[in-house]
Amino acid sequence: MGILQDLLTWAEKLAVRWHKKPPGYDPAKLQTLDEIQASLPCGSLLLCSGTAPESRLIEEVDGTDFSHVAMIVRFHGDSQLYLWTADTVDQLPDQIHKDKNLDHPGTHLLKLETYLADLDRFYPSPDGSKYRFAVSRLQGVTPDEARLWAVMFAYDDTPFPSTQEEFWHWLEGQEDVPSGMQNSFCAQMVANTYQKMGWMLTDHPPNHYNPGDFAQTARINRQLTGGASLLDPEYFVLEH
Repeated sequence: MGILQDLLTWAEKLAVRWHKKPPGYDPAKLQTLDEIQASLPCGSLLLCSGTAPESRLIEEVDGTDFSHVAMIVRFHGDSQLYLWTADTVDQLPDQIHKDKNLDHPGTHLLKLETYLADLDRFYPSPDGSKYRFAVSRLQGVTPDEARLWAVMFAYDDTPFPSTQEEFWHWLEGQEDVPSGMQNSFCAQMVANTYQKMGWMLTDHPPNHYNPGDFAQTARINRQLTGGASLLDPEYFVLEH
């Protein structure tokens, strides 16, 4: 495992060096979260361009601008937007009170705006860059809130794997070998949730998917079912 870790570290350094923001990306011309949040359907996806070395490597491997994916959740009669996410954040309270320790890493339901506002603090950039955010809107389905809550409750507090475990799980997934859900990286949890909700085919196990797969909507939509489809990612900013 030492050789693998050395290779990953070397690859991460290269990815940081090679990284460039998308052509034409101009935060001043983007809508803010306040402007778009009322129109975001439950089940839509948040896509993040992270700044840590491992994030830049994921973006390089995927060939997209995104290293993290999570699912936006809204409940009837509640104006608050939440985020169903699997990550290493351990400083925000889980809105699903399944465990006494609400500030746990792994899979949790967090308040969306608070999460986004703190990402640059949780994951400081090695090169001074800032997180970029996009949303891919889910179309064609009306989420069953009771079913969604049951899925989230069942997988809440699932541990996040180490970088090496995440890499191996994803490699296994490319051969359609399930890694199980004892721990889960972000795209794996999104795929598992979509499959449990009946929005995604089960031809591939959840660990087959990477964040960039969900950003390439023409391809990922071929894996969606039950009328579900995702629109192309649209960038947004927290505020101007």
